[in-house]
This record gives sequence, structure tokens and C-alpha cells, in this order.
Amino acid sequence: MSKRVRVNNDNLAAIKCPHCQSMKLISVHKFKGLKHSLKVKCTCNNSFSVSLDFRERYRKSTNIDAKYVKFDKDIRIVKGQAEPNLKCKVADLSLSGLALTIIGSHNLQVGDVLMVEFDLDDKANTHIKRKAIIRVIGQGFVGCQFDEAGSPAYDKALGFYLMP
Repeated sequence: MSKRVRVNNDNLAAIKCPHCQSMKLISVHKFKGLKHSLKVKCTCNNSFSVSLDFRERYRKSTNIDAKYVKFDKDIRIVKGQAEPNLKCKVADLSLSGLALTIIGSHNLQVGDVLMVEFDLDDKANTHIKRKAIIRVIGQGFVGCQFDEAGSPAYDKALGFYLMP
């Protein structure tokens, strides 16, 4: 099993040996955009795998029920859908976007605009309603970037929720 290691803005990763707990800061700029999984050998001769996370923002794994509505090309809610609020789950979340697990079949494409609504599983059950643009469609997930137009530059409730 590979351990996820976050890469900072200077392309440095702090790698900790799971066997001896020694830590080393290494430059990983040469792997950016190429390779995100590495086999590392510690000075104690223990070998282990790490997965480099080059994301700009921290991403939190979740399993939150959500719903979405697809907009048409004129950024109006699509009319005539069999079910206007389609069900999904928020699989992970960051300040700049989220990954959705869509329940059932869908006809979504990269570039589509969605309105996504869900309640955080925090003490206040904070309601989040954000416009998001689909950036990637993978096997079993849809990756979206929040559309910042018309939204606050920083969502305080979401920022607090994402604190590790």
C-alpha cells in the first residue's frame, strides 16, 4: 500500500519511513507531471512506496450525499429532465473543487456546468450550494472545479471543515 505524501509549493516532499520513522525532505520537481508513485529506500534498508500529491490545495475524502443539476450551454438549468435533482455522493472535497460519485447512469461531459448541493457532516450541517465545471471524468467519478464567478473568494465554513 502506497502512502500519500503532499508536495509543497517549492516541490519538496517530506517522506517518513514507516519502519524507523526517520524523515527526509526531498526535491520532487523532476516528477511533476510525469510520475506520481515512487519506490523509496530508507537508510535503514526498508523499501516502501509513496504517492506524490502535487495538488495546490488540500483534499479531504468524504462520503456525503449530494444532488446536482446540469446547466445547458446558456447557463440555464436544463429543462425537461426526468429527475431535476440527480443524486450523487461527494467523494472528496477541496476549496477549489470536488470529486463526485454519480449514482446511476449519466450523460455528463468535460466542460459541463453543474449546480451541486450538499450538507457538510460538520456540527452545523453547513449547506453548500456551488456551481462547478466538470474537468475530468474517470472510472466511477467526476472531477469538478468550483466556478469562482459570483462566489466568495474564500468559503470560511468550507475552509474550517477542510482543516486536517
